[in-house]
Amino acid sequence: MVRPNGVLIIGGQPFNVNAPVVNWHESGWDATSERCIPTKNDDARKCVDAGGKQYPYGPPPLPYTQRYSTRPNLRAEKWRGGFAPSYEAVKASVKQFVIHHDGCTSADMCFSVLQNERGLSVHFLLDNDGTIYQTIDLGLMAYHASDWNLYSIGIELCSRGDAIKYPGVYDGGRFGPKRDEKNCKINNNTLRAYDYTPAQYDSFARLCKELLRLLPNLPAEYPQSSPGEQMWDTLPNANIERERYAGYIGHYHITNQKWDPGPFDFKDFCKKLRGALCFPVFPKMEPSKPDEDKPVVPEDSAELRTAASQLYQLNEARADGGFFPVGPWGDTRLWHGGIHVIGKPNGGVFAPYPGRLVAARMGRDSSIGSFNFVLLRHEMALGQKKVQFYSLYMHLADELKRDKPVEWMTKDGWKTKGGKPGVVALLDEPIEAGALIGHVGKVGPDELSRSQIHVEFFSEQFLDEPEWTLVDGTAGGRFCEAPEINAIIDSNHDGLLSRPELTEFFQRGSGELHHLVTLHVSEWTFEPRWNEVLVVPKDFRDKKPAEIQQMVDEQITPGLWWDAAVAAHCRLPKDGVVHHYHPVAFIAWFKTKLIESADAAQKDTKNKVNDKDVREVPKTITDDYHDFAGTSMRSTADVAEDPCNKNLTLEQMVQGFDAPECTNK
Repeated sequence: MVRPNGVLIIGGQPFNVNAPVVNWHESGWDATSERCIPTKNDDARKCVDAGGKQYPYGPPPLPYTQRYSTRPNLRAEKWRGGFAPSYEAVKASVKQFVIHHDGCTSADMCFSVLQNERGLSVHFLLDNDGTIYQTIDLGLMAYHASDWNLYSIGIELCSRGDAIKYPGVYDGGRFGPKRDEKNCKINNNTLRAYDYTPAQYDSFARLCKELLRLLPNLPAEYPQSSPGEQMWDTLPNANIERERYAGYIGHYHITNQKWDPGPFDFKDFCKKLRGALCFPVFPKMEPSKPDEDKPVVPEDSAELRTAASQLYQLNEARADGGFFPVGPWGDTRLWHGGIHVIGKPNGGVFAPYPGRLVAARMGRDSSIGSFNFVLLRHEMALGQKKVQFYSLYMHLADELKRDKPVEWMTKDGWKTKGGKPGVVALLDEPIEAGALIGHVGKVGPDELSRSQIHVEFFSEQFLDEPEWTLVDGTAGGRFCEAPEINAIIDSNHDGLLSRPELTEFFQRGSGELHHLVTLHVSEWTFEPRWNEVLVVPKDFRDKKPAEIQQMVDEQITPGLWWDAAVAAHCRLPKDGVVHHYHPVAFIAWFKTKLIESADAAQKDTKNKVNDKDVREVPKTITDDYHDFAGTSMRSTADVAEDPCNKNLTLEQMVQGFDAPECTNK
């Protein structure tokens, strides 16, 4: 019987996980042992003694006893107990999860082949029944993926593999339950393989859910040939991608000598890990259907356009202010990086994309309402491009006053690193797309007060796509001086933007501004000082300094949160200058890319899997069992000393610094 949960070890530190993990302390399958370890499938007496250690016995002759190495980028790190680097160091280093299938009939057989016969290793073995065996600390470098071992962890999914060469292996139940057979096309080879068991899929998904929490630099991403579509070929520049890729990846993605993990569907697996892409609020303010529990972004283009139009209306026709990219509260030329969206009082606010919840504040009220917020950081693949951005949700209802707060507030991060009313908590919680992250609060001065939230999307680097037009507004500081924006709103041409002008412009439709990307300092920064910059331009010439100070104290200061400490933790620029996107336009753009790519893939006959093309796996490619020499698993870099890491501190490694002796090379 498979256990419901287990203990995972990272950096010498045990973690209780909701996955059936059996670690090497329990199983005895210790990949750091320099001796052979007897299993049910092996006679360890074949191993060659080597002065108290043992050489593996398999071909070719292997004159080494160590089945693993240290990660070169962690060799300067202080190791816990002299054996494994610290958990904090491992978190900073591991960014890839390489998935294999072992070609074996059991995890027992796989461990025997790796440890005793070939002198190799892998972090996890997933058996037929769903049991996951951890054989080595995730901070150590196992020998499973050649040069990709440096930043990766690996797993061997138990499967005999080639269903043509090994027919009927799973008949009779000797090697686990009968398996489905599935065709797949890898590097233009159409193959028939054994699929994985439901228990294997379930256990692996549970493990990966835990790793999203424990390894923040390992996102639920996968190699894509076009936006959202899985790549079934080897990466064009695998050696380069090794340094920059982050996410899940198959062995065949990194070398055309391999075809494992065969039919494993990365797109479907990662989609389930990430959740469904959602709008931040319901476009109609409430569910359209009784069983609709979250505002999922439609898969149909026409439905997507309708939903986006409804969200534009909730801002431009009903919010009376809080427009993009200018006009907070519907007045002045002040930059406004997001939009105010009318919502149902205490209605749900949802994460549109998977990511990390990196900062939050609750219990922050002012004379004009709520200044509670949640900040998410997102890193996603869109085809072969990486899209890195943030989403901010301001003016949320106070979760501290709810009998049952949102789930992220029940985690250890909020309890140990924050949780004080009115104080910004620096967190690092994984968030699924569609997760409930808060509720609509009430905010606004005077007659503009109502149930609404501020939604804002921004990035440090410009997402250079044809749909976006960049407007550099840095020269104007906190005020918009861009003629392409001001001129079309300023109907009386006095150089100012009044509330009637802004309201009239946005209510008649502001489509020409939806795809602008504005570069300027965030309104949530303390610098430049608000009371000093507001007295200079003519926008506030009718107000006395005392009135400006009162406005700053009541409407601006309560919302500020972007200081040096928050910037450093969240990986934000210290000066607060970022690129701002209309959030509704951004969501529609991102989803349109996925819809168009899926439609193109359906029409592409080149990658279709046809039964008539199915053949036995060619002799030029192998899975891990048939790679007798292990050349696609172990590399010379695994044991090479890296002098450039010798004098690095953990902080420097996380930030990517070179050691002093290498900076001038």
